[in-house]
Amino acid sequence: MTLSASAQARSQAQEDTVYTVHSITQECFKDIIADYAARDWVMKGERPVVVDFYADWCVPCKRLEPILREVAQHYHGEVDFYRINVDDNSDIADVFQIRNLPYLLICPLQGEPKNVMGLYPAKEYIRVINQALGR
Repeated sequence: MTLSASAQARSQAQEDTVYTVHSITQECFKDIIADYAARDWVMKGERPVVVDFYADWCVPCKRLEPILREVAQHYHGEVDFYRINVDDNSDIADVFQIRNLPYLLICPLQGEPKNVMGLYPAKEYIRVINQALGR
């Protein structure tokens, strides 16, 4: 049985809402990921996290959006994906000393977060995330 184009689109939209990149603020970061200002890094969630720090004016950041959605789909809910606008959340950007965009923060459940700067193909992000997560 073949799905109609609209049924396929609905199915894809439902998947995207399950495994997608959610926008958060620095306050939400403290509540659901970790207290970024604390001396000791302690994850609050049950899954590893990838955070995309971006700005609306950043062209590479805009090009990263669909790539990151693809990467989120790859992990099928095993890793949570978030994005934070650095212009609206300057405190967290200062703590992580973010000077270049795009900037991804990869937070494993154990150990310190790792970062990756720049725009790459989805396969490279998957490789780096797997490496940071010890896979």
